Amino acid sequence: MVDYLRHSERSRGTSIFQGIARDASAALDMTARALRVGSVGSSLLLAMTSTAFIAETQAQFTPGILANDSYWGDRKAEFDFYEGQLTRDAQLRKCEILHIFFRERIDPKTFVRVDDPTRADAITAVRMNQIWSAPIGMFVEQGSITVYWRIDSAALARLTFVGTDSFGNAIKKIESTGAISNYMSDTYRDGTTTSPISPPLNSFFYDELPMRVRTIDWSKPPADFEIQLAPTLARFGSDHVEFKPARISWKPIEKTIEVSAQHSGGIDRFVLDRDFPFLLREWQMADGSKLRLKRGLKADYWNYSKEGDRERAFKDPMLQHPD
Repeated sequence: MVDYLRHSERSRGTSIFQGIARDASAALDMTARALRVGSVGSSLLLAMTSTAFIAETQAQFTPGILANDSYWGDRKAEFDFYEGQLTRDAQLRKCEILHIFFRERIDPKTFVRVDDPTRADAITAVRMNQIWSAPIGMFVEQGSITVYWRIDSAALARLTFVGTDSFGNAIKKIESTGAISNYMSDTYRDGTTTSPISPPLNSFFYDELPMRVRTIDWSKPPADFEIQLAPTLARFGSDHVEFKPARISWKPIEKTIEVSAQHSGGIDRFVLDRDFPFLLREWQMADGSKLRLKRGLKADYWNYSKEGDRERAFKDPMLQHPD
């Protein structure tokens, strides 16, 4: 299995954790509108080209929930609290892992939040934060992965990892500028490295999977599809970014959907709600690590940072996702 986080010099082989579209035609239509030109003939040609491009580059992943205005239009964030069991030195270590999803407008160069509604160049994106703190004996592993996806195309805009393993710090990031992406790594083990990468068609990063599996086109019959998958950035060494073939499969089971991602490191298994917004309920990783959803909330993002707000939110039935 692809490692999710390398733990210090003493555990180079362990990991912290690895790591809708009901209307696909609407997503294609949105792309076609963006490319529309004056003549009917050229419009049809561009629509056909854009449809073929999406089929090649996104397989059965779609903009889906990322582009859903009714879900994000209330300016609330999705908070998912997971009970985690993370494999360290061949042992499962208990901790809590938090996933936060939120739509916001960001500066296209700095990725800083933009509040000015007149900024025409701002990108509208869905941001995912994964945050964890895992005690390891006398030490602690802490980390955060942040991902930005553009809502117009569901394309990755930026992916970052920051963390510490109690021996030192690491930061890595991928920033997409079209066909070429820029990769930067600064770790206490290997120093600073930068390099351009050229992601192949239909390529994704492992760290995107918690949202990507929720954007599968459920309107189609269950069928395997292939992607190109790069490993997690959440490691303390400077890695060569390499995309390798992976296979995604899924099947509905009563109230849930089971998704499997078979990649070079093994098989990750996901259990999602069968109904929108397709919450990720369980995540079984190839190294034995596990995530199980304890609580899902939808809350005003900026209004829950005071002492006692967590307990207040947990007790508010209006914030609860239905079970």
